[in-house]
Amino acid sequence: MDKLSILILNSSVIYGGGEFFTFRLALNLKKNGHIVYIGCRKDTLLYQKCRDEEINVYHLDFPNKGAGELGKNISAIKKIIKKHDIRIVHSNTNYDRTAGAFAAIGTKAKHITSCHSLESIQHNVTHYIRNKFLTRHFIADGNSIMDLITKENNISGEKISVIHNGINPDGMKRNLELRNAVRNEFGIHDDEILIGNLGRLVPFKGHKYLLLAFKVIYDNFKNVKLMIAGDGELHNSLKDYAGVMGISDSVIFAGFREDLQAVYSAFDIYCNCSTEGGGELFPFSVLYAMAQGIAVVAAKAGDIHQMVKDGINGYLVTEKSPYQISEKLMILINNREIRTKMGGAGLKMLARNFTEAQMIRQIEEVYKMAIK
Repeated sequence: MDKLSILILNSSVIYGGGEFFTFRLALNLKKNGHIVYIGCRKDTLLYQKCRDEEINVYHLDFPNKGAGELGKNISAIKKIIKKHDIRIVHSNTNYDRTAGAFAAIGTKAKHITSCHSLESIQHNVTHYIRNKFLTRHFIADGNSIMDLITKENNISGEKISVIHNGINPDGMKRNLELRNAVRNEFGIHDDEILIGNLGRLVPFKGHKYLLLAFKVIYDNFKNVKLMIAGDGELHNSLKDYAGVMGISDSVIFAGFREDLQAVYSAFDIYCNCSTEGGGELFPFSVLYAMAQGIAVVAAKAGDIHQMVKDGINGYLVTEKSPYQISEKLMILINNREIRTKMGGAGLKMLARNFTEAQMIRQIEEVYKMAIK
């Protein structure tokens, strides 16, 4: 397709799945010859990673919460659009969705937005105007968010494309040297099975249910440990909870990690316990596990059932069900052959359906359609 000047917005203060998506999208579009600009806060990891990769990045004074400084940010974004003859404004959160859509008015730019969370994107008349008249197309990470915004927000299905998240499997290959390094860092022996989980420590990620499930594992196996990688508001309370249950000696809180290939290489089983109602949709964390050939136990939240096929590349369980989680984990702990078979199936599934190259190609097709 023709090379475009593209502005990608992300107002988040954290670095989660949506921010990883923003960064990887920008990096790949740049490699494909497009002129790419990022608009985000400069006190974020996203801003620093863009600087490190020499991606054009603008500091925008996005608020921590709410809709403050909206007029100021609309004006700032409009200046960027006009200065660089931006043709696509691609937003990623509800705040920059509004700012980007209104900034594009009166310019050549078309507003495209991604929906990364399973929650409504329309809460007031401003959002209605933005969605109805100022957004050319919506990219939904999964079918469940497409269904939600068509039914609850009255957005036409003709304006929505479902494009699943994807990753580069070559960048997440299992690596024995990295595996040993991480396991040595945390004192995990070669004969110990490590259950892994990565994500923000926030309520909807369901870590409480993971710890309850691990208590059952702990009482039945002496060669199994749990690593929770990530940081967030529940860090201290989850550590205290593990202490109260008497499992602290086998639960590792690894904190925020950027060395994902290494961390996942250390895992033997992956477990995702996210709950419905918090916005979980199509987590990259599960794709990382699939890329390394790791069997997955996952709760049925969002579109996770599109990634994990029960009995094929892992097991699906009812959300908030520690008993089911522990039951499926014990099957995998007891049977290396099943772990290996399921892990291999997951890797093949990822290669067929959820690669970064597929995701970028489909997004470029949306851009091409939008500027016609």
